[in-house]
Amino acid sequence: MLTALQHIIPIALGFFAKLMAIKSQQAHDQNKLMLQALAAKSGELQKAREQSNNESPMAAWNRRILMFVILALVAIYPIAGLLGVQTVVPVDIEPFKFLWFEFGGGTEIKVVDGLYKFDEIFTWATMIVEFYFGGQLAKGR
Repeated sequence: MLTALQHIIPIALGFFAKLMAIKSQQAHDQNKLMLQALAAKSGELQKAREQSNNESPMAAWNRRILMFVILALVAIYPIAGLLGVQTVVPVDIEPFKFLWFEFGGGTEIKVVDGLYKFDEIFTWATMIVEFYFGGQLAKGR
């Protein structure tokens, strides 16, 4: 029995030592692959940063033209009436109610001097100006 145990213990120790060596080699290989992946990712991030710093002049002009068009639309509203611009607006007419009957009502189109104010244009203008100037503040150089 003692001789069998003398042969089994070194075999078991060799098996566990080899198992630990294989596990250590796998951990080393995994660490090496992670370092390579991080280096590749770092290189890609650096390329992306360089590309973002090298913005084309046309991209800047596109933003400027968009901002000027939206601001021009906002600036036209106060002076449109002075320029003789006419537009039509829908006006809701309340119906006449008698008991549970309704008479008349509906929508009438009226011609007015000036332009109809779209709240969306002012909201867009506000967002564009805030985004544009916020982006300019965040630039590093």
